[in-house]
Amino acid sequence: MMTFSQLLAAQQTLQAPAAYDALSARIIEQTGFSLVYLSGLGNEASDLGFPDVGLTTVTELVRRASNIVQCVDVPVVCDADTGFGGKVNVARTVRLFEAAGVSAIHLEDQTFPKRCGLLEGKQVVPAASFADAIKGALDARRGDSFGIIARTDAKHAEGIDGVIERLQCYAEQGVDALMLGDFYTLDEYRRIASAVPVPLVACAADPDHFDTQPDHALGAWQNAGVSMVVYWHLALFAALAAVEDAVNTLKRTGATSGARQVAGYRDYGRITGLNDWLHLADGDD
Repeated sequence: MMTFSQLLAAQQTLQAPAAYDALSARIIEQTGFSLVYLSGLGNEASDLGFPDVGLTTVTELVRRASNIVQCVDVPVVCDADTGFGGKVNVARTVRLFEAAGVSAIHLEDQTFPKRCGLLEGKQVVPAASFADAIKGALDARRGDSFGIIARTDAKHAEGIDGVIERLQCYAEQGVDALMLGDFYTLDEYRRIASAVPVPLVACAADPDHFDTQPDHALGAWQNAGVSMVVYWHLALFAALAAVEDAVNTLKRTGATSGARQVAGYRDYGRITGLNDWLHLADGDD
């Protein structure tokens, strides 16, 4: 399996739909995507039923990540929030994810506890403080193949110039990639990508924020110099819509046949690899 850095080098721009559990990760892999991204927002919603306001713990997130690693054969990249505390917590976070078989994590420069990047009121720590935390994360790795991505959420607090200064500072620590937690214009992405020496990761927008950042096609991301785009919302929000439609149809009509998108048992079996498990259970060659 390729490392995260090798995968970035092999493709001009990676598109990474975010999984929210092991089953959605299998679907993403089977569709042909080169990696699986585990969204903190998706995990918090699906595992806890809560919004992304920093309620999950590192052990909860690593447990979910470990389940995903065990059922896919592509690199898994995980949202690790702020590292779940101070320098010692960051070091433990790195080692837990690395031991779980995750290929890379991203750490962000928000204050702890963090909140979803779409919410107002985000605060960031001083750049030097986060650079020190990133250095600690890199030192905590047991192997250089485990990727560390440094993310900044400083756009609203410090503007584009401040974001670039932060990213350049974080890049100096030796991270494998840099990530933007806010939305930007394509010109801004292009400016930032040209100013930093390592691959740039961007967040795609959900439909409620297309007025802020449109649903750019792959070619537009490539032209802007973005190396990876995470679709943090896609699988979870698609599932939200499908489940709401299905249960509302049943409640309204008393039957399920009118629901717009309900898979069948054969789809379930195909996605979960049911036949492979049955062959194993039955002792078939």
